[in-house]
This record gives sequence, C-alpha cells and structure tokens, in this order.
Amino acid sequence: MISFWEKDVFLKKYDVIIVGAGFSGLWLAYFLKKNKPEMTVCILESGVLPTGASSKNAGFSCFGSPTELLENISVMGIEQAMYWAEKRFKGISMISQHFGSEIELNACGGTELFSDKTIFDETQNQMAYLNKELKFITGNDTHFFTENKIIKNCGFNGFDFAITNTVEGSIHSGKLLKVLMENLHAMKVQIFNGVEVQSFDFDKDNVNVFASKGLIFQAKHLSITTNAFAKSLLPEIDLFPGRGQVLITEPIEGLNWEGTFHFDKGFYYFRNYKNRVLFGGGRNLNFAEENTAEFGLTDLVQNALEKLLYEKIIPTHKSVKIEHRWSGIMAFDTSKTPVSKCIHSQLSMSVRMNGMGVALAPTLSENLANEIVEFAL
Repeated sequence: MISFWEKDVFLKKYDVIIVGAGFSGLWLAYFLKKNKPEMTVCILESGVLPTGASSKNAGFSCFGSPTELLENISVMGIEQAMYWAEKRFKGISMISQHFGSEIELNACGGTELFSDKTIFDETQNQMAYLNKELKFITGNDTHFFTENKIIKNCGFNGFDFAITNTVEGSIHSGKLLKVLMENLHAMKVQIFNGVEVQSFDFDKDNVNVFASKGLIFQAKHLSITTNAFAKSLLPEIDLFPGRGQVLITEPIEGLNWEGTFHFDKGFYYFRNYKNRVLFGGGRNLNFAEENTAEFGLTDLVQNALEKLLYEKIIPTHKSVKIEHRWSGIMAFDTSKTPVSKCIHSQLSMSVRMNGMGVALAPTLSENLANEIVEFAL
C-alpha cells in the first residue's frame, strides 16, 4: 500500500518516464537533463541491476570489424552501412569525451583474426574500398591495415592473418553504468529498481504506466529502452533476442598483450582485462537455442569457448582456470538496423542495437532526447 508521502514525492507526474536502466535509458535521461535541466525524469528498471546486455557484455566499444562492415553493406547497402558506422564512431568519441577517465577506457584498437586464407584474401581485397568510404568518418586513409606481427607477438595459435583498426577499444561496462547513474542522481533523475512495467495507456494529457506491486506512474511522455525485452510492451516491433555467453579467466602471469580481438565474422571476441582473458561468443553454434531472452549457459557454447581459449588464445597457459561465467541478452533484426525514434508525441523507443549498443547508445540517445524535447514536450 502506497502512503500519501510516497505518492506525493515518488509517484508524481513526470515529464518523461524511461523504461530500462541500461545504456540507452541512462544516456537518454542524461541528454534530456542536459537539454532541459528543469525537466522531471524517472527511470523504471525491472532488475536490482540493469537487465539485458549493458552490464553483462564483454566491455567492447565496437566500431565494426572489416567482415562485419562488409556483411552490413551486403544487407543494407553502402549508404546505410556508413550511416550506422558514423553513429558508432561518434558514440565511441562521446564516451571518451564525457567519461573516458572514469571507466577504464582503453583506446587499444581492434583486430580481426583469420584462419582461412580465402576469407582473408577476399576481405583484404575489399580493404581499399572500405578505407575510402570510412575516411569521411574517421579521417584516416588507412582505417583498416594488415597486421603481420601481432599474432606471433601475442602468442596466438591457429590464426595466420590479421586486420587491425585503431578506433575500437575497451571499457569497464560496470563503471560506465555507475558513473552515468551517479551523474543522473546529481541531476535529480529518480531511478526505481525492481519495478517491472506491465502495461501502459494514454489519455489526453497523460501516459499511465502500470507496474508491478500495483504501482501506477504518470508522465507526459514514455520512452521504451529495454532493447531485447521491448516486445513485451511493444509487440509490433520487429526484433529477436540473442544470448551472448562470456567467460573470464583467473589472472595469467606474463599475459603481455592488449587490444580487442574478433574472429569468425565477429561471432567470437576476446580481450585482456587486468591479465585475465575475457572471451565470449559462440551464438552461431546454435542460433535456434541462442536466440532466446532467457539468461543461462549451455555446454555446447561453454565447451567451445574453452576449447578455442586453450588451443588458440592461450595455448601456453592451459592450466589457467576459468574464474567466472555469465550471459547477456542482445536484440537483433534481419536488417541489422537499430530503431530510435518518437512513435508519437507521448511515446518513443530506442531498441534493437544489434550487438553494438555500447557505441550506439550515446548518439542515438542524444538524437532522441532532442526529438522528445522538440516535438513531444
């Protein structure tokens, strides 16, 4: 039962209610308050900690490997592929600009590793084309370049070729969430954890938001930023969930490399975190099972990750133990296109990040905040 005091302070009518306290929701609240400090904003989050991928990812600020970009071009065309590449590039820059010193941001670059010479040759043959298109985004004539020594220097096994870029990097995802939350508290944004939004409706002046435990919130505008879980509130949205499984080793003495690495068209990814190898992926081993909104680990994926870890990534450290394992839920669609927009004056969404939410959330949230202020409030 809600008291008068609780209703008067916490269940007042807000200008904007945001559903979801992941990167998209937090960045949206941040830019709404930057845009209009007097605005009242609250965030409703179903979990004690953010649910989804934001706090459960591998901590990559992904721009896109060459094979990923070529795949995007084949699906959506060059113009759209470069449009979204620019959004990711700007997002990575915005993270650095706003919070880089507080989140262990490491502009270490990203490398795609190849075992198959045919695939490498096909990709290398497209590098001049990719670099020409990307120069207008990165300002670099050679955004992608072949890296001949990195495999041997890092002690990897079973990889023969590498293509590197200097834009990608790594972050501490938990620290980015924490610093965003701390800033929002200072901006007087109210964050409610453990509040699951079940439905909403509209009347002339209000959005009525019905949540667990009989709570009812009101706002002028509602924004859904729950990514893979958006279908429960927006059933018409075209997306499907994808589970990413991740593991991290115990510290490894003498682990002398850094950087972010991808292979198998981005389906596997790893990095060094404080002399631990953080390694994730394997969703492509069984799409039917991994296209799920259920958290969990499977023997198929975990066994594959371990095998690749010990055979290819740390072949000289096979006695190293796995310290921790977890999973996160991403959102995808066949067009590989995020959606972030006002649906009408009382409702907006920012979802379907296609595995690139770290880099996309700042730019999409800033644009959506401007749209909400200009057209909806």
